[in-house]
Amino acid sequence: MAIEIFMPKMTDHMEVGEIIRWLVKEGDRVEQGQVIMEVMTDKVVADLEAPASGILKGIRPGAVDGAIVPVGETFAYIAEPNEEVPVLPPLLPHPSSAAQTPPSGTPTVETAPSSVEPGQILATPAVRRLAKELGVDLSLVRGTGPGGRIREEDVHSFVQAQKLQKVPEEQEAPEEMEVVRASPLARRIARELDVDLTKVRGTGPGGRIREEDVRAFAEAQKAAAPAAIAPQAEWIDLTPVQRLTGQRMLESVHNAPQFTLNINADATNLLWLRDALMERILAETGERLSITALLVKIVAAALKEHPRVNASFEGGRIRLYREINIGVAVGTDDGLVVPVIKEADQKTIAQVVQELKTFQNKAQVMRFTGEDLSGGTFTISNLGMYGIERFDAIINPPQAAILAVGRTVKTPVGMPDDTIALRPLMSLTLTVDHRVLDGVQGARFLSAVKDKIEKPYFLL
Repeated sequence: MAIEIFMPKMTDHMEVGEIIRWLVKEGDRVEQGQVIMEVMTDKVVADLEAPASGILKGIRPGAVDGAIVPVGETFAYIAEPNEEVPVLPPLLPHPSSAAQTPPSGTPTVETAPSSVEPGQILATPAVRRLAKELGVDLSLVRGTGPGGRIREEDVHSFVQAQKLQKVPEEQEAPEEMEVVRASPLARRIARELDVDLTKVRGTGPGGRIREEDVRAFAEAQKAAAPAAIAPQAEWIDLTPVQRLTGQRMLESVHNAPQFTLNINADATNLLWLRDALMERILAETGERLSITALLVKIVAAALKEHPRVNASFEGGRIRLYREINIGVAVGTDDGLVVPVIKEADQKTIAQVVQELKTFQNKAQVMRFTGEDLSGGTFTISNLGMYGIERFDAIINPPQAAILAVGRTVKTPVGMPDDTIALRPLMSLTLTVDHRVLDGVQGARFLSAVKDKIEKPYFLL
C-alpha cells in the first residue's frame, strides 16, 4: 500500500512549509528515516524524512524547489516498484508563495514573487551565513533559485566574478602641482579652517590669496552646506526566524496580560552540586555539566508540584499538560530558537546535558527537526552567561509562563546568626499570563524553584 508524503506540522504554529531542495528524485529508492527534502518552516530549515522504505513516486506537479505547501497537503508517495499510485492534481500557488519553477518544456516567464516586498532578499539562513563569512552584500547578488532566491552557488559565483574584475588600474601621471600664491597668515588660517587653497580666488596683488579671501571662502562653504547630512546606513533583511520571533512576541504582548515576579536564590549548594557531579557527567557524556541543565531538572520538578503553571490559555479555557516539556531559548546570529526537552522530569541529568549539547550544535547551522521545536509547555531563558543580572522575558505563546535566569552575583547577605556573608545569589524572574495564573499561584511556583535551587540534593 502506497504511503503518502505530506507536509508535516513541524512546529506548534506552522501553517505552510517551503520546499528548499529535493535530495532525491522520482523513481529513486528511499529508506525509512532517510532525509529526502529540506524544508523551510516558520522557524528554521528542517529535514523531512521518508516515512517508509520504497520507491518515490507520483511527485505532485508544482511540488518543486521553492514551492509553498500547506501543512497536511500530500505531494508524493512511497510505494512498491510495480505499485500504481494516485495522480495528484497540480499544487496551487499559495498566497505567500514565491514564483514557481515551471515544468520541464514549459516556456519560462520570470515574474516577481507576489509576497516579496521591494528590496527584500530571498535567501536561507545558511546562504546568509555564507555571505557574511565571505563579506558579500546579498543585495548585489542575483539569485538563480525559484522566485529569485539566492543559493550558495550564486554567492560563490559572485565572489569569483569580483576577483576577476579586480584588475590593477594604470596610475595616471601626476600633473604638475599648481603653485598657490598665498601669504603665510592665509596658509595658517586655511589649515585651521580646513580650506583647500587651490579653490580660493585671491584678491591680493597678482592674485595672491589673503587672510580675508580664506575666511570668505570658508563662510561661503558653510552657507552652502546642507542643514543636516543623513548618516550612512546599511539595510539588513530579517531572517525568517527573526521575522517570526518578532511577530510571535508582538502577538504575546498584545494578547496576554503579563506580569512579572522577581526573587533571588542562594546558589551556594547548586554550585557545590555541579562541581560534585561534574566528573561523573563528563565521564558519561563527554560534556561539562551546566547550570542550565540543572535548572531544567529543577524547574521540571517544580512544575510537577504546580501543574497549573504547566499550562496554556486556548479558546477561552485553560489547558493543563500531562507532559512536562521544557523549551530552552537558544540565541543565534539568525535569530532566537526554542528547542524542547521532552518529558524533562523523567530524564536523567546526563540525558539533559546531551540534548542541550545536540541543540547547541544544531543551532550553529540552524538545522532542527520539527520534533525538536514543537510541544513545549514551559520555557527557560538563561542570559546569566552573558553577564545579564536580571531581565524580563516575554511569554512564548500559548504557554502560561517563562522563567528568566540572570547572572549569579556574590552579594552581602544577612545570615541567621546576624553575621554578614558573601553568598552567590541567582536572580529569577517569572513572567506569567494572568489569564492562567494569579500572583499567588505564580509566587508559590517561583518560591518552589528557589527552594529547590537552594536545596538541590534531590538531584543526587
